[in-house]
Amino acid sequence: MKTLCQTAATAAALLLLAQPAAASGNIDFGSASCREFVEVVQTSSQEDVAGMFLWLDGYLSGVSGDTVLDWRVFESFVENLSGYCAAHGKENLLKAARKVGVN
Repeated sequence: MKTLCQTAATAAALLLLAQPAAASGNIDFGSASCREFVEVVQTSSQEDVAGMFLWLDGYLSGVSGDTVLDWRVFESFVENLSGYCAAHGKENLLKAARKVGVN
């Protein structure tokens, strides 16, 4: 099983599309676009990237009522959201996360 940092590193590699931007500190996930998320991921540490994906997974767990953290499902979510955001930069991040993460 990949460690969380390896998963985050994979996600960061998949999200390399835009030029690096300055990290802003706080992230408003409700108004962020996929493109903005990609830019933040590019300028963040692996630990911060892992934290962002865990936050998104936790948000979706609250939406769906899922209380289990399955690392294989989480890894798939990271890969799916990364690919989706790479192809849909203008889409709202939470909308994208719900599309790929809530079954």
